[in-house]
Amino acid sequence: MASQTVATRTTTFTIGWITLLLISALAALNHLFLMIANQEERVLFLGWAAFNVYSTLVLALPFRRREPWAWYTSWVLVIAFAGVMLLDPAGGVGVWYVIGAGVLAVGLLLTRSAFFPKK
Repeated sequence: MASQTVATRTTTFTIGWITLLLISALAALNHLFLMIANQEERVLFLGWAAFNVYSTLVLALPFRRREPWAWYTSWVLVIAFAGVMLLDPAGGVGVWYVIGAGVLAVGLLLTRSAFFPKK
């Protein structure tokens, strides 16, 4: 008879996962709203919205199942948020994206032990 090991969900994993999921989902809604409000740059905001919807789906399904590839892939969201500062070096909206990238990075680090437990 095969025994199945079920890892318990820790509080740090739950806090990190919910933080990641909320920021990703709210960013998707924000970019959808900006796509409607700013017609001149709607293609840019559509791309960001699609990217955030995809990351939300990855965080909601495989990340929650603790598939290691989802943890690594989620760093792309952090890099993309931080990369906005390169496009807006004068500050402005780029500062908010960098703050978001920092919060996302902390959320990912909080979940690390659930993906890679010490042997």
